Amino acid sequence: MTRQRAAVLEVIRSAKCHYTAEEIFERAKEILPNISRATVYNNLHALERERLIRRITGEEASDRYDSSFIPHGHLFCTECHGISDFEVPDFREALSRAAGGEIDSYELKVRYVCPGCRMARQSNP
Repeated sequence: MTRQRAAVLEVIRSAKCHYTAEEIFERAKEILPNISRATVYNNLHALERERLIRRITGEEASDRYDSSFIPHGHLFCTECHGISDFEVPDFREALSRAAGGEIDSYELKVRYVCPGCRMARQSNP
């Protein structure tokens, strides 16, 4: 694995949230100051093809990246466009029963207004 690819992967794995490609580029520059935007984008595509990361297609915002392959869903805030992970115990098994066979993978997106945006909405009617 190249130093550039390793840096991009490290940024995603160490994130406590789901970064956009531009955010990954900015953080990768802290590790490798000469890394180019094109290199970051090319490595994101390669890491996704290698199944080391997942691309979360954006709702109204940019795509984001996730390094977790543990089955989970994503909460999309319709106001701030933030993304949070959530797990539903036994969801995969329930899907398998409903489908009548083993589920290889799933992508669950839930749209809502996050607590921070809800509070802001209440304080600024």
